[in-house]
Amino acid sequence: MDHRTPLAEDESLPGRSIEPWLNESAALTELLRSGSRDFARGLGGPTTAFALVRAERLGVAVVDRLGSALFANAAWRQVFDSTPPDRAVLAEVIAGGSRRTVLIDHGEASAGRSTALYAAVARARDWALPQEAIDCLEDDRAAAVIVVVGALSAAQVLADVCRAFGLTDLQTRVAIGLVRSGDVRGAARQAGVSYQTARKVAFDAMKRVGAPRITGFIERLVRLSFGVWPQGEAGAAELTDVWGLSARQASLALRISEGLTRAEAAAAAGISEATAKKELEVIFEAMGVRSAAALARAVTEARALALITDATHGEAQLDSDTVEPFSLFRRPDGSQVAYSDYGPRSGRPVLVLHSSSASRPAPSRLVAALQARGFRPLSLDRPGFGLTDPHPDKARARAAPFDAAVDDVRLFLRHLKLERVDVVAKGGAQVAVAMARLAPETMGRVLLVNPDPASASHDRRRGPVGALQEAYLRHPDLIEGLVRLIVANLSTDQSKRIMLKSVEGSPLDLATFSDPRNLADYRRGFRMFATGRISGYVAEQTAIGRWTSAPLENAAHWRVLLSRQDFLHDPVRTHAVWRAILPEARIDWVEDAARFLAMSHADLVAETLAACQSG
Repeated sequence: MDHRTPLAEDESLPGRSIEPWLNESAALTELLRSGSRDFARGLGGPTTAFALVRAERLGVAVVDRLGSALFANAAWRQVFDSTPPDRAVLAEVIAGGSRRTVLIDHGEASAGRSTALYAAVARARDWALPQEAIDCLEDDRAAAVIVVVGALSAAQVLADVCRAFGLTDLQTRVAIGLVRSGDVRGAARQAGVSYQTARKVAFDAMKRVGAPRITGFIERLVRLSFGVWPQGEAGAAELTDVWGLSARQASLALRISEGLTRAEAAAAAGISEATAKKELEVIFEAMGVRSAAALARAVTEARALALITDATHGEAQLDSDTVEPFSLFRRPDGSQVAYSDYGPRSGRPVLVLHSSSASRPAPSRLVAALQARGFRPLSLDRPGFGLTDPHPDKARARAAPFDAAVDDVRLFLRHLKLERVDVVAKGGAQVAVAMARLAPETMGRVLLVNPDPASASHDRRRGPVGALQEAYLRHPDLIEGLVRLIVANLSTDQSKRIMLKSVEGSPLDLATFSDPRNLADYRRGFRMFATGRISGYVAEQTAIGRWTSAPLENAAHWRVLLSRQDFLHDPVRTHAVWRAILPEARIDWVEDAARFLAMSHADLVAETLAACQSG
């Protein structure tokens, strides 16, 4: 498209699609610089957030009319090898071309219950299933798909989540027993301890997780074991569709499962507690459960299944990439912060700060390079990024998000019992500067890798990312609408296209992403935005346009690596900005590097950090 072509016509408005940002970014940049807001039409409408699903958490099978599996993964076989598929349900869904969710009771000696969905093949063709299952749907014998969560393998799945919360082995055993049995007595039997011990251990575990009641405790463990679903996902529709509950009953079930008492749930629904009691009796009967704890598991698993099976057109993504080490700690107000500790514990701790356009996962080559030189890489999601809750002080987070991030760094170091950490900022340099002002005693060696300057206008911006940055600078009030537009286009196939399109003018970066490992690392970095968790991104992108810093004192030991061929920022201007902020620091040029220096030159980054002096 010629860059002089107007974009104001309805059929060309970029607010309705991501395509103009990918294919007509030069025209959009010029339009933005002219002061036009025509591009904003269509922003702010409804968008689709995606679920991030841990593929190994799902049991999936494609079966014939008799229930014999044409394809079945290990998680499915762990359920149905001991409990065959229900032929009556199978016949019903095949005959009607329908779907039906059921609870499978494995007996007290086994794993309690699992939630399974049966559906005719025609209903399942657009579901987010493993590729092997999708391929098998073309088999002429294929008659139905069965998907199950809460399988017999749940013990290991739940153990992973319990470790993330830092629960002890005994707390983990009791927690798994609670999820699988639905009450403390059942948990005691499964954990091999007395009722009194299980009750105390469960209370301590709930306190650590930040759940005041067993129902909320179970809901949180099951939800995280499944993966990450979109923020604001209500779930009432799934309960009315799947279980035949009324809207009021579905609302009660959701509130009880999330940890409210019956009185609190009744008040929230605007009904009396007596009415709520009667409605809950109907809910328990309809869902085949006998306790609020069992209800919490059934509701959460039904919501999890719905995200898979109602997710057409790529609205859920099977996450088969490398799984990040994942842990959580709580702030004093009870909100959570997510972090990764890559180890080894004997290494020198180094905090890898993510950019404003990514989240916690650090590039795997950088992690390996740091570990090879004796470091212990650490990373954490900043407030409002990834699985970290927004900062409890909303006004502080809006006004100074980089300063607010330092609050979590202090808590993080206290949680790990560390006094100081080295710092590598691959982006996120503004956070490093905030640390130097607010918590200099926590910083050892400091290395900035391609630090972003403040987003003042310059002519070098090009491509989709450049156009977006131009829009952010000139119209900060539209940042949230723009990022929601991007999120709405982050299906699995489209995300790869967006990434490659963004760097098509940078041969060195294209070469970096020709390595599938680097491409997967980059995707992991921003995929959490697809779930709708964008508040941190919006706050930092809004703030960086006005960000400035006085020269830092006592920063002569800092090091900076700058790529000579950075396509996103003018390297000469970036050098001038950071030389003014760090007048005594050493700044080195990397001649054969572009934007993604931390990936393409991971060994150089690690070697440079190792050669740094401590503050």
